[in-house]
Amino acid sequence: MSLTKKIILISLILAISFMGCSKKTAKKSVRSDIFLNSSEYKLLLNADMFTDYEKGFQDYWEIIKTVAKQEGINIIEKDNPLKTKHKDISFYDTENLDLQKHSFLLRYKRKYKGNDYKPGAEYTLKYRNRSAEKVIDVDLKTGVGYTPKHDEIELESDIVYNSALNGKLDISYTMANGIDLEENPIPNIGELVKVYPVIKTIGLDADTKLVRVANVIADERMVMPGKLDFGDGLFGRMDITVWIIQTEDGKISVPEFSFDHPFSQDKKYSDEAMQKCTSFIDKLKEYKPEWVVPGVLKAAVVFDLMNK
Repeated sequence: MSLTKKIILISLILAISFMGCSKKTAKKSVRSDIFLNSSEYKLLLNADMFTDYEKGFQDYWEIIKTVAKQEGINIIEKDNPLKTKHKDISFYDTENLDLQKHSFLLRYKRKYKGNDYKPGAEYTLKYRNRSAEKVIDVDLKTGVGYTPKHDEIELESDIVYNSALNGKLDISYTMANGIDLEENPIPNIGELVKVYPVIKTIGLDADTKLVRVANVIADERMVMPGKLDFGDGLFGRMDITVWIIQTEDGKISVPEFSFDHPFSQDKKYSDEAMQKCTSFIDKLKEYKPEWVVPGVLKAAVVFDLMNK
């Protein structure tokens, strides 16, 4: 089955699941407002091409534009396509990685203004699984007194191309809910449960400490050069990102190209537009294979450091 058909089929399965849930009182209040918001398509890039990340951004942007032109895909380019955004990204879990073992991921993000941190921090709790049906059964609502960043809890499909797992595609589904808090990290499970009550289902003691995964921070540099116009109102918003991570053995770099597009309950994109969308990253890989490495999610790189 083609990726285009898989995405359409998943959308239908989710719609049917929600209709089924609406008949079950226990689930109705949790799932009635959740649907597949977006898909994100990811390609992990060769770190050797980003030793100078600004040059890497520039060179890969030229590759993207060349391939898009060859495929008849218009680009809506920003006025300053290579303007760099700067953030620090880290992840928190117990020392035994109990959150990860239960498919949860707690991300901690700090944004910069110039050389200084902006006030506050953004927490995002994610639940990720290769089964869409399992993901939609999880309630990521925030606790009393905590206001999420977005009006709706986001459900996304993450599609990793050239996967290290199978050399092809690795598709997973993620529910995410973000919130702005003070910059001090949440210290333990008890405090985390106050923000995200679903964590109580894991059954950990309230005083179980949360620690920074692998004790590393990813220094994120990102450009958002514009959108790919696949036709029929389907636009892919592009990112080129590099995570620079200082480890005990030196720095590692994790560059990635990605784009995402939304889904609407009222809109079905044409087969031609979806075909252009789902094949674009394969075309990038074919054009410059030396720029591509076996793919994983960037967060997996950080968690893998725990085993080294």
